[in-house]
Amino acid sequence: MLQISDGQCGSCRHFGDGIPQDQLVQIRINGTAEHGTIGGCDLATNATMHLKVSPIGSCDGYEAAEAA
Repeated sequence: MLQISDGQCGSCRHFGDGIPQDQLVQIRINGTAEHGTIGGCDLATNATMHLKVSPIGSCDGYEAAEAA
């Protein structure tokens, strides 16, 4: 299991494209994700790259996801 901290992609509002909504909610509520979980990043500056990231990644575009 991956442990997700504040400031990492798994807790960012831009993370999760391609991950089923119920799974994404659980990632954000539990602060954990299965190894191998990869989701798209919809941060506008990354859109043209179709960036796929791990929930434990991070970048300067972090914005906290809304509470579930």
